[in-house]
Amino acid sequence: MKILVIMNANNYQPTSINNKMKKSKKYLPYILLAFGLLCIGWSAVFVKLADVSGLVSGFYRMFIGAISIMPLWLLRHKSWKIDAGSFRIAVLCGVLFACDIALWNTSIMLSKAAIATLLANMAPVWVGLGSYFILKEKAGRNFWIGCIISIIGVSLITGITSISASMFSWGAILAIMASFFYAAYLLITPRVRGKVDTISFTAVSMIASSVVLLIFCMVSESKLTGYSTKSWMALAGLGFVSQFLGWIAINWALAYINSTTASVTLLSQSIVTAIIAIPVLGETLSFIEIIGAIVVLTGIFLVIKKQKASKTEILPEYE
Repeated sequence: MKILVIMNANNYQPTSINNKMKKSKKYLPYILLAFGLLCIGWSAVFVKLADVSGLVSGFYRMFIGAISIMPLWLLRHKSWKIDAGSFRIAVLCGVLFACDIALWNTSIMLSKAAIATLLANMAPVWVGLGSYFILKEKAGRNFWIGCIISIIGVSLITGITSISASMFSWGAILAIMASFFYAAYLLITPRVRGKVDTISFTAVSMIASSVVLLIFCMVSESKLTGYSTKSWMALAGLGFVSQFLGWIAINWALAYINSTTASVTLLSQSIVTAIIAIPVLGETLSFIEIIGAIVVLTGIFLVIKKQKASKTEILPEYE
């Protein structure tokens, strides 16, 4: 895109416009991450409104998301130029995300939702450790301090006093396993996003997730049809809003924001969900939950502070 700048009698400098544009683009990834966070914050509410099994809601989330993105993907000539290596990594990311959803949804059924949510949110810890030991990238002091503070905040929100009773239950174990898969997704995604545009990556990973979750549903003999209108509407919202809109924005932002920063920022999903649940589900926040939300936001601020955006060179989104 070319921009025509007209000089006036006041000797206006076009470089000032360019500087402002560059500055605005600097914050665009964080705006997109916040928008994606808002979208995925609805996911738990949609799942509750759908009132179906976790595997079924997970499948329709990915399947409807994949259907929504297919028209955009097929209209892009660039989508046919994905190299084999990038395609395999995008598929791997889809498999990892599907396993995360399947394990986390199942863990909620086997233990209290508060326990599963807290343990699944251990992903930032594994991201930091993975970055340090596997990728040889030092996370930095701000990350570790912010991560610990954020997890303390999540503990307050979900109810830390109820952890000990279910610490070694199957539900807790599955939630921890889910956090491993989610951390792996956050670690791998930025590595492939420098070679594949957002639409292509998201489409391939969603299709892969849909296939994996469909297999899970078939093996478990889960019912896939015969639901009420309310359930179908909730599943549609889960697939279009939480998955399609939410993860396009997040995947785009991950091309510019390092995985450690993104992983801790996404912890605030529990705050977004709690706020949405007030008018939609009639739930209210206790004083401790409000304090927990403030603590989480404090931790996120420390992580983002002085963090440098990723220098990965990415493909233009539209041509």
